[in-house]
Amino acid sequence: MSDLSRRGFLRVGVAAAGALALAGCAGGGGGSGGAASLQFAWWGSTARHNSTQQALAAFRKKRPGVQVRTQFSGWDGYWEKLATQTAGGNAPDVIQMDYSYIGEYARRGSLLDLGPYLGKGLDLSGFAKDVVDAGKIDGKQYGVNFGINSMALIWNRTLAKEIGVEVPETFTWPEFGELSKKIADKAPKGVYASEDGAQDGGAFENWLLERGKMFFTPDGKLAYDEKDLTEWFTFWDGLRKAGAAAPPDVQATAAGDVQNSLVATRKAVMDWAWSNQLTAYMSVTKDDIAVHAFPTGDKPGQYYKPSMLLTVSAATKRPQDAIALVNALVTDTDVATPLGSERGVPPSSAIRAALEPKASPSEKLVYAYIESLADKVGPLPPPQPLGAGELHNKVLMNVNQQVGFGKLSIAEGVSRFFDEARRVLK
Repeated sequence: MSDLSRRGFLRVGVAAAGALALAGCAGGGGGSGGAASLQFAWWGSTARHNSTQQALAAFRKKRPGVQVRTQFSGWDGYWEKLATQTAGGNAPDVIQMDYSYIGEYARRGSLLDLGPYLGKGLDLSGFAKDVVDAGKIDGKQYGVNFGINSMALIWNRTLAKEIGVEVPETFTWPEFGELSKKIADKAPKGVYASEDGAQDGGAFENWLLERGKMFFTPDGKLAYDEKDLTEWFTFWDGLRKAGAAAPPDVQATAAGDVQNSLVATRKAVMDWAWSNQLTAYMSVTKDDIAVHAFPTGDKPGQYYKPSMLLTVSAATKRPQDAIALVNALVTDTDVATPLGSERGVPPSSAIRAALEPKASPSEKLVYAYIESLADKVGPLPPPQPLGAGELHNKVLMNVNQQVGFGKLSIAEGVSRFFDEARRVLK
């Protein structure tokens, strides 16, 4: 979130959000012709946008009395707009939510407790217990898992072959560094081994978990220290200086949709992502795109994560219709089929059974990848504290960019990050 939008959200606070909910100032205003109207917001690629529209068309056929207005954008800007809408009392009725933000929105009273609807409009009986629990905050069900995924190193196999480098099946972080330098030595000018992973929260978390640390302690404090972040920044600074990781000016061109990623634009062989994004990567290039586990360490660094969750605004005026939409998207085969596995492996066993036999090549790769990690993943980290999303999605990137451009030394960047952590974590 930007500072401005976040400060506005924080000023509203729990009390104001509650008052807005009681006043019924939701995003689901009346539709044309007297039909009920819901607003559904999500982020994602063009491929996700198209499949979601197909799913919503199937939902409308089943509930013709409910209009569904859509709010779609890329990841960049999504959270700033959602914070502004929430602060203003006009949040979308159904919100695609990231795991790093659900704790913040739930604890501020901005999300509907879905517990009373379980078995009464919301059927999660086909979900494994740990998949259901991934949507719980402080013991209450605020989200529904919309897809199972894990961290994934996306790589352009065609580009690697042209350069003349084989990517091994597994490698440690030091081995990844050596591989990246080898690619840099062989690659033509302007082509890098990897996007700059220093600013990627998923890559940093994986690196920490393999060292027995986490992002946060149970009471919401940082579970790592300045020495950890210094080592992380130093590793990537060395790769940038060796021409192996993309410099900040090139990395900046990769913002937004995956079509701008350096893997898709053939400026980098590897990118740090999540397994559900493989479909989007394969849809924007004719190159052979593959998925690879993150570098390994002494302990599991990867885990099964909700790729995203479906949540309902606490201020919705039509909770039953919103619940019906959520339920259809994750349990109704007719509605869920167009979504495929682009958001991750479907959490419902019935939906998986229906989709897997007719999965696309990219989806089959995602299924196989998730299955290949079964004996390699660790437990899902607990929900993150207020401000966590801003810290590891925004602050980390901004500080790393300043280090990359030479505006801050590594020591200054680490100090700046921890100063910002004290500001944003609540």
